[in-house]
Amino acid sequence: MAVSLAALLAGCGGGRGDPVAHDAWVRLPAVAGRPAAAYVSIDGGREAVRLTSLRVAAARRVELHETMKDGAVMSMRPVDGIDVPAGGTVALAPGGAHAMLFDLDPALKPGGTTKVTLMFDHAPPIELDAALVAPGGTGPE
Repeated sequence: MAVSLAALLAGCGGGRGDPVAHDAWVRLPAVAGRPAAAYVSIDGGREAVRLTSLRVAAARRVELHETMKDGAVMSMRPVDGIDVPAGGTVALAPGGAHAMLFDLDPALKPGGTTKVTLMFDHAPPIELDAALVAPGGTGPE
């Protein structure tokens, strides 16, 4: 009986039913000194959790944001967390929830990676590499 790796990861989340993160990427700013945006997909574990923050060693400050649309006007605002339902998937993606990275290390270049750590209210942190993408580029499909 074969069991796929994806099923093992989603079903046991490291053996405790913790969330699993994947497909992390950072869209670098078009203008040096401006904020970058970070995106990631999170598969929920056995219990609902709340993503409370992201840590990025290459950024001095990180804020979770949500994008809103009012008629034809798009805006964003900081949020104190993002709910990840048990067994569900939350995608931090362009046009939706995302993280803004301020005071980014200017040495970061497209094609590289940077470490991202996701912090939750009652699940262990998840550290993964985020692909660095040029301004206007898209991340993993």
